[in-house]
Amino acid sequence: MNRHVTFLAALAMTVIPSLALAFSGGPPDGHTNAPGEANCTACHVTFPLNSGAGSLGVTGVPGTYEPGTAYDLVVTLADPGAQRWGFQLTVLDGSGVSTGSLATLDTDVQLSTTGARNYAKHTSAGTHPGTTGSHAWTVRWISPAAGTGDVTLYVAGNAANGNFFNTGDRIYATSVAWTEGGFSAVPGAAFARLGDNYPNPFNPRTTISYTLDEAESVRLAIYAMDGRLVRRLDDGPRSAGEHRVTWDGLDGDGRAVPSGTYLYRLEAGTARDTRTMTLLR
Repeated sequence: MNRHVTFLAALAMTVIPSLALAFSGGPPDGHTNAPGEANCTACHVTFPLNSGAGSLGVTGVPGTYEPGTAYDLVVTLADPGAQRWGFQLTVLDGSGVSTGSLATLDTDVQLSTTGARNYAKHTSAGTHPGTTGSHAWTVRWISPAAGTGDVTLYVAGNAANGNFFNTGDRIYATSVAWTEGGFSAVPGAAFARLGDNYPNPFNPRTTISYTLDEAESVRLAIYAMDGRLVRRLDDGPRSAGEHRVTWDGLDGDGRAVPSGTYLYRLEAGTARDTRTMTLLR
């Protein structure tokens, strides 16, 4: 074998594994099988999509979502021949644009954005090499404001055989549609309405108003966009009519919260209503 052929062979041995490992730290955006997107078979070409004996599913939203609510989505990928795992998901509204917001809960998941679409996907640690049978990831989704309408989650998963190449892997994809629920009241229950906070944006104080058609026990609270409770502003029985509550930009421990968008949520009997506001310090 001449020196030129030897060099090419060595180069191939160097390049091919690096290409095979390139996506272990997370696939490129746009591979969830959503409209206009590819899926992981664009690179892992051995088998057709959804041709294995495994499965891919998402739990965490019971068919209907409430606006401005945090849901922990559990993505579970199973395949009897897999030893390494990967996924990518996005949640889109009716126009094909990402809706709500995604948040990570551990080092197994990372976030990215391309154009009008946001993605959650595995990290290198999140591939869990050597794990057999199945693997699951948890992603927090904070649903959008009221009036967004139905949304669809698209997700693709790679049940890899762990050979460090893009051959022999099983690729799965699925989608889940959720209808908007949110603000509601049953007959005979108090009907409640949240007003817009004023001013908005604000620094550091804003006033939130709500109206009850009849006396009811209420809870009005501020939440971060990842679903964490920031502060409870009103809690207990209230009379019918309009009520106003001021938030001074402090959390429940009296600490100033940073600039950002926050959710304020009213619960009154069976009624639920959520809106957003922006603090600019």
